[in-house]
Amino acid sequence: MSFITLKIFALLTMLADHIGLFIPNTPIFLRWIGRLAAPIFTFCSVLAYSYTSNKKFYLLRLYIAGLVMSIIQCFIFIENNYFRTLFSICVLLSLLESYKNKDRNFKKLLIAYIIWQVFSISINILFLNALFISEEFDAYFLSALFGNIFCLEGGIIFTFLGVLFYLTKDNRKLLIIGYIVFCMFYFIATATNLISVVLGKFYHLGFTLLPDMLEYILDTIIGINPMDVGGSLIYKDFQWMMIAALPFLLIYNGKQGKKLKYIFYIFYPVHIIILFYIGSLIGK
Repeated sequence: MSFITLKIFALLTMLADHIGLFIPNTPIFLRWIGRLAAPIFTFCSVLAYSYTSNKKFYLLRLYIAGLVMSIIQCFIFIENNYFRTLFSICVLLSLLESYKNKDRNFKKLLIAYIIWQVFSISINILFLNALFISEEFDAYFLSALFGNIFCLEGGIIFTFLGVLFYLTKDNRKLLIIGYIVFCMFYFIATATNLISVVLGKFYHLGFTLLPDMLEYILDTIIGINPMDVGGSLIYKDFQWMMIAALPFLLIYNGKQGKKLKYIFYIFYPVHIIILFYIGSLIGK
């Protein structure tokens, strides 16, 4: 399967997922199909970043796309903006490449990245308590403008998936092992009550501030809402089904295929807007 074929397949699985998300009374299996979309898009983005001739321009495209999508989010109040997640992944890959290439500025770049993340996320948190700024504007637009990891779709967990794909993309055995381990970890974290039990232990021992802070970090940065874990594996916590994306990652043949560079940048916001308003009309 060529790069473009894999990407179109991911588009179709994403379309199925979003039909199930936005259109009322659609069958649940559409959401199951959609679990393949994020891992495959992440894999494709890692490949695109790795082989593009202009990495800075690729980063800029993702940044602008995330910013535009964040404006849409503020108007229709949705959480979907995977452009930001892909941008955050590629920023980490640029730091990783700087380290691999023994760039003497690596330490400065890493420190600057960490400081900027801490500083900008602190602004986001402070603005959440400001009466003159809406939560959507802060969590969606300002986060996209800052280019930080606050309220990413999928959370920082999926940025780690991107790094995993980058490190294993040339070794199928490592890719298989790494992806299975990632999916197992995600399953344990989201489909069981382990996190809730651990946080509950802290509350039982009289520590209230620490679990509250951990719960907030898990929800807004890590990408796991402790209040939503441990539900039905079929009807609620079905993200574990992303393991089914593995065979499609493995049949990628290393070929580019027909170039359709901007199809994802256009299709993503357009289909979400259309489906959102169709769903709104049907739901009235």
